[in-house]
Amino acid sequence: MKSIFIYSLLLIFFLISISVTTSTTNNLFLNHQVNNKNDNNIFLSEDKSINDIINKGYNKLIRNLKSNNLYHNDELKYQKLAIEKEKSKPMGYKCQHDHIINQHKLRTQQELKNNNNNFEIQKLQNTTTTTTTTTITTTAAAAAITSAPIRFKIDTSYINGTYDQYACYKVGDVVPIGSTSATNACKTDGSIYPCLKTCVAEDLQSTAYQKFLITSIVETMVEIFETRLKVINPQNSFKFNYNSNGGYCNYGVPIPGSFYTTGISNTDMYVYVTSRPYSSPDTIAYAAPCNYATGSILGRPTGAIINFCPSYFTQFVGQENSIQYNMFVRAGIHEMTHALGFSNSFYSSYVVPNTKTVIRNGKGASESYTFSGTTPSGQSYSVSKGGIFSDKVVQFAKDHYGCDSITNVELEDLGGSGTAGSHWEMRTVGEEYMLGYISPTMPITDLTMSILEDSGWYEITYNTQEQLVYGKGLGCDFVQKMCSPKTWNYTGYFCSTNGQASCTGTRAAKGICRIIDYGSPLPPLYQHFTNPNLVGSLITSDGCPIAVVENYNSYCFDTSKQSTANTNVYEEFTENSKCFEYKNPTNKQINQACWQQRCLNSTLQIKINTEWFNCPDSSTVVSNGITVVCPTSYNICSTMVPSSSSSSTSSSSSSTMTTSSSTTTSSQTTHSSSTTTNSREDINSTSILLPSLSLLLLLLFITINIISF
Repeated sequence: MKSIFIYSLLLIFFLISISVTTSTTNNLFLNHQVNNKNDNNIFLSEDKSINDIINKGYNKLIRNLKSNNLYHNDELKYQKLAIEKEKSKPMGYKCQHDHIINQHKLRTQQELKNNNNNFEIQKLQNTTTTTTTTTITTTAAAAAITSAPIRFKIDTSYINGTYDQYACYKVGDVVPIGSTSATNACKTDGSIYPCLKTCVAEDLQSTAYQKFLITSIVETMVEIFETRLKVINPQNSFKFNYNSNGGYCNYGVPIPGSFYTTGISNTDMYVYVTSRPYSSPDTIAYAAPCNYATGSILGRPTGAIINFCPSYFTQFVGQENSIQYNMFVRAGIHEMTHALGFSNSFYSSYVVPNTKTVIRNGKGASESYTFSGTTPSGQSYSVSKGGIFSDKVVQFAKDHYGCDSITNVELEDLGGSGTAGSHWEMRTVGEEYMLGYISPTMPITDLTMSILEDSGWYEITYNTQEQLVYGKGLGCDFVQKMCSPKTWNYTGYFCSTNGQASCTGTRAAKGICRIIDYGSPLPPLYQHFTNPNLVGSLITSDGCPIAVVENYNSYCFDTSKQSTANTNVYEEFTENSKCFEYKNPTNKQINQACWQQRCLNSTLQIKINTEWFNCPDSSTVVSNGITVVCPTSYNICSTMVPSSSSSSTSSSSSSTMTTSSSTTTSSQTTHSSSTTTNSREDINSTSILLPSLSLLLLLLFITINIISF
């Protein structure tokens, strides 16, 4: 009887140990899955990285094309078309936000004057407007919490059928641009605005194009905002304010009377989407807020217009390319960020959250300051510049550049009325989605998220965006002084030989030095050589001579370019690839190649052929017979981004890794997965030991009893 009791105890112990082991293994596997998800992109929100969401939208687009048997060009064919287009048009495009919003103000003032500032609600109530909306919202109860994910309601009425009388549906039609009463014909250089536009083939809306805008562009950009931006003190409903819009969200976009009387529920931002041609050939899209509280300060924008210029998008439909699609989505996000409050018109209305107290003791976010310097020829100068001085923006800049004396982040002061004042300065920020000129490399970073939070209207989760690489860790002289061979002595940041090949400063692409002779002395601010006539080709970068990208073929993350790779040096075009230098074995000259990179703790690693090797700062390393020149002050691995994982074991491994941007995730995943897998194997070994030992004891006890018997 005693033996049976002992058998039972041992058997129970054995079964419990198996159960514990199974539970441990299953829980660990679940954690491993979560960690793999987080490791897939270190710059992510609670669910998905920005690139994950954009890629999902692109894949959905391609699936829709295939399921409907619609034509889908391969990448190479599209790139040939892109190359031809780039011969006549500059890289990226010029944002027209401030120009648009200024026109909106002038138009609204004139309309109010014409109406003697009298507004009768009954007239608007009698206005018949057919609307088609797409509600994209969250399940959170906004009234129960102090902040909640932003809720968009998208009005797609103007990109359905042939509803919009200011859009193009037939070649030869003439439509007003900028105002319903425009009388002068548009010019191809965009110098006339408002104006009358004669529609051409690339201006036309098709059914496929309209569907593409709604399902592939707008829904993708909305998802990115909803997963990253929370509204402080969201309301169950709000009413439109006539004083902020004069009854129109844009020319020819009347606001229904019910919006002023009944209001809109379960919405934080109501957006009208249009697709009308524009007078400037360099504009992909524009957006502007059209509803907000007015008074001594402006309230959070709750209504907006966003327009996608069809001439850029119609050529894309049927010739889809992932890089171009990525840029289009980010251009839309750029414009919507203006509508959310990143605008010169709103800086003075940024408030302490849940109050009407303007930040910085009533000064608002922006302020003018004096920038002083000395030209290479010894001429001193002082100019007035504008910057953002708000707390979180300044703290981000201090951490990013490694400079505690920073007091502001400079705003763009060039580019005309459309660009200056509502964008970051290209000279100091270089590559970010809120520059005035947009290109395929435009990470959505905590710099811009910081200014949205400083508005007092939003909350964000830091370290969930993409990383700003430009200028990272380069110190006070880089960001506070004018560019020079001394302050910018880093690859891609300052060049002195026109036509010299080089990696770009962020190493996203192979670039080339472009210096032009202006023919006469430039203003002192733009003199960076002893010859005062010479200047870098990018005037929006204050003429600093940097390595520029001249066509899309140069980007290392463009996987469609693998067929052009230099196989002699094992070149790879992947999402994780960056531009690096190597010495030509024949003539010892410096050449460029795209290779994969990753961070092992704080150490940069590069992959050549099948070998990953460490590439210490300012050193040379030989791998597979190739002498690699390791970058100087390429601080991509120097700052550790905390992991969102709750597992201490996994968090430890992933928090010691960082990537240069959303395009460097696969190598990150490889290393982190390896670390996590090893931990899992160790735990599994321990877990297996427990039931094995209990089984051994059980068998031993049975054997002893049999012998005794």
